[in-house]
Amino acid sequence: MRRALLCLIVLLVCAAPAAAAPKPPQGQWLAGDLHVHTCYSHDVWCGFDDDNTGPEDINTLGHTVGDDFLLASVRGLDFLAITDHQDIRSQSDPGFGANGVIPVPGYENSLHGHGQMLGARRIYDNGDSGTAAVTAMQQALHADGGLLQANHPSDPLWAYGYDVPVDTVEVWNLPRFYQEPFPSNSDNDWAVNYWQGWLDRGVHVTATGGSDSHWRITDSQQGPGNPTTWVFARTPDAAGILDGLRRGRTFITWQPPSLGGPKLFLESGTRMTGDTFPRKDAITARVEGAPGATLRIIGNGGKVISGPVAVTGATFTHSFKVPKGTTWAYAELYGDDQQDTRQQTCEPVVGSGTTYCRNRIALLAMTSAIYVK
Repeated sequence: MRRALLCLIVLLVCAAPAAAAPKPPQGQWLAGDLHVHTCYSHDVWCGFDDDNTGPEDINTLGHTVGDDFLLASVRGLDFLAITDHQDIRSQSDPGFGANGVIPVPGYENSLHGHGQMLGARRIYDNGDSGTAAVTAMQQALHADGGLLQANHPSDPLWAYGYDVPVDTVEVWNLPRFYQEPFPSNSDNDWAVNYWQGWLDRGVHVTATGGSDSHWRITDSQQGPGNPTTWVFARTPDAAGILDGLRRGRTFITWQPPSLGGPKLFLESGTRMTGDTFPRKDAITARVEGAPGATLRIIGNGGKVISGPVAVTGATFTHSFKVPKGTTWAYAELYGDDQQDTRQQTCEPVVGSGTTYCRNRIALLAMTSAIYVK
């Protein structure tokens, strides 16, 4: 009897189904630009019938909505956000969503600093543009499925600091090498530090990039996709892209896909950028398409927690563990831009006020953060 019972137990154990292996996240990485202007912006001129910019600004000749979607498709982008200043006419333009590129609605909101109203299909009331009014506006935008982003928060200064909650920060505006003494003063290092401040406060905020493309004369260096934001989207539409941004599933590259931009991932098992990882897990930084570059991992307070290491092949992986006391981390891929030498030789000539002398201008890619507990 006892032997029969033992055999029955063995049969039951053997017949029990094995635990299902965790499934990888469902979705795909989509490449796009979250900050592009068209003829509907006041600082873009589009001919003598332009209703908000005069011919005295002929140097600001820009693109129609259809032009920008065509450029995006040629550059291999999957989605494009048209974000004109205080204007959503792009969304009813015949060119919106042309050439198979997913259109993401939105506009750039002139506050005390510039806020990106990602997903907005209407113009929201700014009130007095004070902290309480902007916080209420963000809540209304959330109710409609949108996200509030702090654009290029150093210029003009995002005056709300950490008092107004934001969903995303544009940590990379314009190409990184396109800075003073050239016609730009976008201090991307300052923007990264501002984003890190949110992470140090325990808030999950997504990192994004945007070309801020305005004019035809800057297309070669600042056209759609310079830089490109990659978003892991569960569905290939605007809602899926906004959901991926909300979840922090992004990385940014200096060039769009058709111009050879690299790819950079943080992952472990089924977890990816934007997720929370157990501290014991080994995490992998995976690089595609950047042999000869340098990789490092940044953690709390902007400190390097792993690397720098040289990327030795077209596909390269680097595994690391997050040290005790670190609650977030992200990966950064860069080329040697002789930062120390530039600062020593540049500042005596042009002064210490220029970001060109000190910023990391040869950044090739960076990820959003992972979180650790």
